[in-house]
Amino acid sequence: MNDRPPLKEQAEDHLKEALEADSLEQKNFHIRSALQFEECIEAAEQVEHAQTD
Repeated sequence: MNDRPPLKEQAEDHLKEALEADSLEQKNFHIRSALQFEECIEAAEQVEHAQTD
């Protein structure tokens, strides 16, 4: 079983963390992480779409 939340939720959590972060380094980390999750979501959707074609 996977105890992790869905990718979309993880991306949103990172964006919230970025807004709350005090240091620029923390903000950058969370923004980069959110972008990486979004890329994973997009790649997964492309795979799903390719499998249905």
